[in-house]
Amino acid sequence: MKNFLKITLSILFLLLVSACQSTQKTYGEGLVSVVSQNVVKLAGNSAITQADFSSIKDKKILVELTGFVEERTKGFIDNLVSSNAEKEGARLIRSGDPDILVEVVVNSAGNDQGTSRIPVINRALRTESVVDLTLIFRDPSTGSRISTQDIRGEAKYEQKRWVGIIDESGKYYIKSSSVSNGNLADKVRSDITNDEWILVDRP
Repeated sequence: MKNFLKITLSILFLLLVSACQSTQKTYGEGLVSVVSQNVVKLAGNSAITQADFSSIKDKKILVELTGFVEERTKGFIDNLVSSNAEKEGARLIRSGDPDILVEVVVNSAGNDQGTSRIPVINRALRTESVVDLTLIFRDPSTGSRISTQDIRGEAKYEQKRWVGIIDESGKYYIKSSSVSNGNLADKVRSDITNDEWILVDRP
Protein backbone atom coordinates (compact mmCIF):
# COMPACT_ATOMS: atom_id res chain seq x y z
CA MET A 1 0.00 0.00 0.00
CA LYS A 2 2.82 2.36 0.89
CA ASN A 3 4.59 1.67 -2.39
CA PHE A 4 1.37 2.29 -4.29
CA LEU A 5 0.94 5.61 -2.47
CA LYS A 6 4.51 6.65 -3.25
CA ILE A 7 4.08 5.82 -6.92
CA THR A 8 0.78 7.70 -7.06
CA LEU A 9 2.25 10.78 -5.40
CA SER A 10 5.25 10.67 -7.75
CA ILE A 11 3.00 10.54 -10.80
CA LEU A 12 0.88 13.41 -9.49
CA PHE A 13 4.02 15.47 -8.84
CA LEU A 14 5.35 14.88 -12.35
CA LEU A 15 1.99 15.81 -13.86
CA LEU A 16 1.91 18.98 -11.77
CA VAL A 17 5.42 19.94 -12.81
CA SER A 18 4.64 19.31 -16.46
CA ALA A 19 1.47 21.35 -16.25
CA CYS A 20 3.36 24.26 -14.70
CA GLN A 21 5.97 24.45 -17.42
CA SER A 22 5.81 27.82 -19.12
CA THR A 23 7.54 29.65 -21.93
CA GLN A 24 7.75 33.40 -22.24
CA LYS A 25 9.33 35.37 -25.08
CA THR A 26 10.16 39.00 -24.54
CA TYR A 27 11.02 41.74 -27.00
CA GLY A 28 14.66 41.84 -28.05
CA GLU A 29 16.77 44.89 -27.28
CA GLY A 30 19.10 44.71 -30.29
CA LEU A 31 22.68 43.54 -30.59
CA VAL A 32 23.80 44.71 -27.17
CA SER A 33 25.93 41.72 -26.22
CA VAL A 34 28.44 39.31 -27.73
CA VAL A 35 25.93 36.48 -27.30
CA SER A 36 23.29 38.39 -29.28
CA GLN A 37 25.81 39.15 -32.02
CA ASN A 38 26.94 35.52 -32.17
CA VAL A 39 23.36 34.24 -32.49
CA VAL A 40 22.60 36.64 -35.37
CA LYS A 41 25.89 35.64 -36.99
CA LEU A 42 24.99 31.94 -36.79
CA ALA A 43 21.51 32.59 -38.19
CA GLY A 44 22.96 34.63 -41.05
CA ASN A 45 25.62 32.04 -41.85
CA SER A 46 22.92 29.36 -41.87
CA ALA A 47 20.72 31.39 -44.21
CA ILE A 48 23.45 32.17 -46.74
CA THR A 49 24.17 28.46 -47.28
CA GLN A 50 20.82 28.36 -49.13
CA ALA A 51 21.80 31.07 -51.63
CA ASP A 52 22.75 30.17 -55.20
CA PHE A 53 25.18 32.63 -56.80
CA SER A 54 26.14 30.45 -59.77
CA SER A 55 24.20 32.62 -62.24
CA ILE A 56 26.28 35.71 -61.39
CA LYS A 57 29.72 34.09 -61.60
CA ASP A 58 32.21 36.39 -63.37
CA LYS A 59 29.60 39.19 -63.33
CA LYS A 60 30.17 42.64 -61.85
CA ILE A 61 27.63 43.04 -59.05
CA LEU A 62 26.42 45.92 -56.93
CA VAL A 63 24.70 45.01 -53.64
CA GLU A 64 21.88 47.16 -52.27
CA LEU A 65 19.99 46.59 -49.02
CA THR A 66 16.28 47.37 -48.61
CA GLY A 67 13.53 46.37 -46.19
CA PHE A 68 14.04 46.35 -42.42
CA VAL A 69 17.62 47.62 -42.50
CA GLU A 70 19.03 48.62 -39.10
CA GLU A 71 22.40 50.23 -38.50
CA ARG A 72 23.48 47.45 -36.13
CA THR A 73 22.92 44.70 -38.70
CA LYS A 74 23.44 46.59 -41.96
CA GLY A 75 27.19 45.99 -42.22
CA PHE A 76 26.90 42.33 -41.26
CA ILE A 77 24.21 41.55 -43.86
CA ASP A 78 25.98 43.50 -46.60
CA ASN A 79 29.23 41.64 -45.93
CA LEU A 80 27.41 38.31 -45.59
CA VAL A 81 25.93 38.53 -49.07
CA SER A 82 28.85 40.31 -50.76
CA SER A 83 31.60 38.04 -49.44
CA ASN A 84 29.72 34.85 -50.26
CA ALA A 85 28.89 36.09 -53.77
CA GLU A 86 32.61 36.82 -54.26
CA LYS A 87 33.51 33.33 -53.06
CA GLU A 88 31.27 31.96 -55.81
CA GLY A 89 33.07 34.03 -58.47
CA ALA A 90 31.09 37.28 -58.64
CA ARG A 91 33.06 40.54 -59.00
CA LEU A 92 31.95 43.01 -56.35
CA ILE A 93 31.95 46.75 -57.14
CA ARG A 94 30.86 49.59 -54.87
CA SER A 95 30.07 52.10 -57.61
CA GLY A 96 29.92 52.30 -61.38
CA ASP A 97 27.97 50.16 -63.82
CA PRO A 98 27.32 46.59 -62.66
CA ASP A 99 26.24 43.67 -64.81
CA ILE A 100 23.81 42.58 -62.11
CA LEU A 101 22.15 44.52 -59.30
CA VAL A 102 21.74 42.33 -56.21
CA GLU A 103 18.87 43.67 -54.13
CA VAL A 104 18.87 42.25 -50.60
CA VAL A 105 15.45 42.63 -49.00
CA VAL A 106 15.78 42.30 -45.22
CA ASN A 107 12.53 40.72 -44.05
CA SER A 108 13.85 40.28 -40.52
CA ALA A 109 17.24 40.26 -38.82
CA GLY A 110 17.35 40.44 -35.06
CA ASN A 111 16.90 38.58 -31.81
CA ASP A 112 14.46 37.92 -28.98
CA GLN A 113 15.07 37.06 -25.35
CA GLY A 114 13.02 34.29 -23.77
CA THR A 115 12.68 32.01 -20.77
CA SER A 116 11.25 28.56 -20.16
CA ARG A 117 10.75 27.15 -16.70
CA ILE A 118 9.61 24.18 -14.72
CA PRO A 119 9.02 25.56 -11.21
CA VAL A 120 11.74 24.64 -8.67
CA ILE A 121 13.49 22.21 -11.04
CA ASN A 122 14.64 24.05 -14.15
CA ARG A 123 14.86 27.44 -15.82
CA ALA A 124 16.27 28.10 -19.29
CA LEU A 125 17.33 31.51 -20.58
CA ARG A 126 17.42 31.88 -24.36
CA THR A 127 18.49 34.34 -27.02
CA GLU A 128 16.92 33.44 -30.37
CA SER A 129 17.64 34.96 -33.77
CA VAL A 130 16.14 34.87 -37.25
CA VAL A 131 17.77 36.20 -40.41
CA ASP A 132 15.22 36.18 -43.23
CA LEU A 133 16.31 37.64 -46.59
CA THR A 134 15.03 37.82 -50.15
CA LEU A 135 17.75 38.07 -52.81
CA ILE A 136 16.60 39.67 -56.06
CA PHE A 137 18.91 39.74 -59.07
CA ARG A 138 18.00 42.64 -61.40
CA ASP A 139 19.06 43.98 -64.78
CA PRO A 140 20.52 47.39 -63.78
CA SER A 141 19.65 49.01 -67.11
CA THR A 142 15.93 48.23 -66.90
CA GLY A 143 15.37 47.30 -63.26
CA SER A 144 13.63 44.13 -64.36
CA ARG A 145 13.75 41.11 -62.08
CA ILE A 146 15.92 38.24 -63.31
CA SER A 147 15.49 35.84 -60.38
CA THR A 148 14.45 35.70 -56.73
CA GLN A 149 15.61 33.61 -53.79
CA ASP A 150 14.21 33.44 -50.26
CA ILE A 151 16.69 32.37 -47.59
CA ARG A 152 16.18 32.02 -43.85
CA GLY A 153 18.35 30.97 -40.92
CA GLU A 154 17.52 30.43 -37.25
CA ALA A 155 19.85 30.11 -34.27
CA LYS A 156 19.72 30.32 -30.50
CA TYR A 157 21.82 30.46 -27.35
CA GLU A 158 20.51 28.67 -24.28
CA GLN A 159 21.69 28.47 -20.70
CA LYS A 160 19.95 26.30 -18.11
CA ARG A 161 19.79 26.59 -14.34
CA TRP A 162 18.85 23.54 -12.28
CA VAL A 163 17.24 23.71 -8.83
CA GLY A 164 17.84 27.45 -8.85
CA ILE A 165 21.57 27.27 -8.13
CA ILE A 166 23.43 25.08 -10.64
CA ASP A 167 24.18 26.83 -13.94
CA GLU A 168 25.07 24.95 -17.09
CA SER A 169 27.46 26.47 -19.60
CA GLY A 170 25.55 28.23 -22.34
CA LYS A 171 25.26 26.43 -25.68
CA TYR A 172 24.67 27.59 -29.27
CA TYR A 173 22.27 25.88 -31.68
CA ILE A 174 21.15 26.23 -35.29
CA LYS A 175 17.87 25.02 -36.81
CA SER A 176 18.58 22.03 -39.07
CA SER A 177 16.15 23.28 -41.72
CA SER A 178 18.28 26.44 -42.08
CA VAL A 179 21.30 24.68 -43.54
CA SER A 180 21.70 23.54 -47.14
CA ASN A 181 25.43 23.17 -47.75
CA GLY A 182 28.87 24.27 -46.65
CA ASN A 183 30.65 23.86 -43.32
CA LEU A 184 27.51 24.20 -41.22
CA ALA A 185 25.79 21.46 -43.19
CA ASP A 186 28.55 19.07 -42.15
CA LYS A 187 27.37 19.44 -38.56
CA VAL A 188 23.86 18.17 -39.37
CA ARG A 189 23.64 14.39 -39.23
CA SER A 190 21.76 12.61 -41.97
CA ASP A 191 19.32 11.10 -39.47
CA ILE A 192 18.17 14.49 -38.18
CA THR A 193 14.87 15.75 -39.53
CA ASN A 194 13.97 19.33 -40.37
CA ASP A 195 13.28 21.85 -37.62
CA GLU A 196 15.48 20.21 -35.01
CA TRP A 197 17.94 22.28 -33.00
CA ILE A 198 21.54 21.22 -33.66
CA LEU A 199 24.28 21.92 -31.13
CA VAL A 200 27.21 23.79 -32.73
CA ASP A 201 30.55 25.17 -31.59
CA ARG A 202 30.80 28.65 -30.15
CA PRO A 203 31.23 31.13 -33.06
